[in-house]
Amino acid sequence: MGGTSPCSTMLISFFRLNFLEESPRHMKGLKLTIGFSPNKTRKKDLLGLRAFRQHIADLHFPHYNPHIAASGRPADPRISPGEARRRTMDLIAWNEQHTGFKFTLLLNYLLHDNYDVVVDNVRKEFYPRGVRSFVVADLELIKRLKDALPDCEVQGSCLSHRMTEAELEEERRVGVVLHNPSVNIIRNPAQLARNHRAGFAQKVIAFEGCLHNCPEENSLYGHRWHLARSLHQDRFYCRNPEVTLDPRVFFKANWVTIARLKTLLPFISVVKLPRSGNSVLSVTRQFMHLYNTNASYNVADFITSGYIKIIETYIGAIPSHVFTDDFFETVDHCTMNCQERGCRLCFDVMDEIRAINGGPKRYSVFTQAHRRVRNLLRSTLNKAPWFGVDSAE
Repeated sequence: MGGTSPCSTMLISFFRLNFLEESPRHMKGLKLTIGFSPNKTRKKDLLGLRAFRQHIADLHFPHYNPHIAASGRPADPRISPGEARRRTMDLIAWNEQHTGFKFTLLLNYLLHDNYDVVVDNVRKEFYPRGVRSFVVADLELIKRLKDALPDCEVQGSCLSHRMTEAELEEERRVGVVLHNPSVNIIRNPAQLARNHRAGFAQKVIAFEGCLHNCPEENSLYGHRWHLARSLHQDRFYCRNPEVTLDPRVFFKANWVTIARLKTLLPFISVVKLPRSGNSVLSVTRQFMHLYNTNASYNVADFITSGYIKIIETYIGAIPSHVFTDDFFETVDHCTMNCQERGCRLCFDVMDEIRAINGGPKRYSVFTQAHRRVRNLLRSTLNKAPWFGVDSAE
C-alpha cells in the first residue's frame, strides 16, 4: 500500500467530491453512547457524567441474566443473576431520581429462541421502571417487542452484521429507529454516506478495532456469541500474532482516529465509545478532551478487540497523528495487492510508529508475574459455574 495507484486516486477524489463536501460548515451536535455494567458502575461516575449531558445520547447495559438475553460480552461468574438483578434495578431507580440519563437494555442474543421469556421479562421488570429503549439484533424479537410494547424504542445491533440500505430497510420495516451497522462500516465511508442519504439514522462503532471482515466475527453468531457464554477466548483469529502484527491487517482493522471520525460525522447520528475497562466518566472525559483539543493520542487506548495485548507487547503506543485522511482513504480502498503495485505504505507507517514510540513498554518481572496470575484466575473463574444462583423471576 505505499504509493497510490491511478485507480485509488480516482476513488479518493470521488469520495472527497461526493461525500466530504457534504459536511456542514459547523459540525452537528456530537452524540455519544457508552456501555456500562450495573455491577461495577459507581454512582459518582454517573454524577460526573452530567458535565457531558449534551453529548450523551444514552447509556446501554447488559441484561442481569445472560440465560435470558446475553449482551455479547462475558458475564461475571462471581456474581449470581439474583445479585446482578438487584444491582441493576437499584441503579435504574437511582438514575431515574438523580441523573436522568436514558438507559438502553441490550438484548442481542437469545438462548433457545426464548422470545416469550424475554418479552415477558422486559414487560414486567424493565418497562415499569422506565427502561423503554432496547438494542436488538433479532428481527423476530423486534416484532414481538413492538407488538407487546408499541411505544418502545428499538435500536439495531452491529452483531446482526447488517450494513447495506436493503439490509437496514429490513430493520426499519419492523420498527428500528436507530441502526447500528456492521462494525466493518467505519472503514467503508461510501456505504456510510449511502445509508445516510437513504434516511437511516446510524450509530457507529468507530474505535474498538475488530479486524475488517473478520471470518469469525462475520460467522452465523460471531465470536461474541461465544464470549457471552464465557467459553475459551484464546483461540480466536485476532489472537494470532502472525495475523494482527501484519501492519496491512492492523491498519485495515475497524478503527479510525478522532480526526478521521470528524470527517465522517455528517453521516453518523451517534458514536459508540468503548470503555476498555475504564469507567464511563473517565473514557468520556478523555475522548472529549481529545475531540476538543485535536491532541495526538495512543490509538490503542480506545481499541478493545482481542489482539490489543499483542499490539501493546510487540509494538507499543500507536500515535494518532501519523494517520492522515489520505492514509485512511488509500487503505480503505486497498485490495492488499502490495507486491503487484510496489506499495509499502503500511510497512513505512509502521516503521515511523516504531521510530516515534521507541518500542513497547517493558514491564518488570513482578508485573509480568502478577498479570499471568491474574489472567489464570480470570480464566479459571470463566469456566466456573454460578453458585447460589437466585431465581430471576
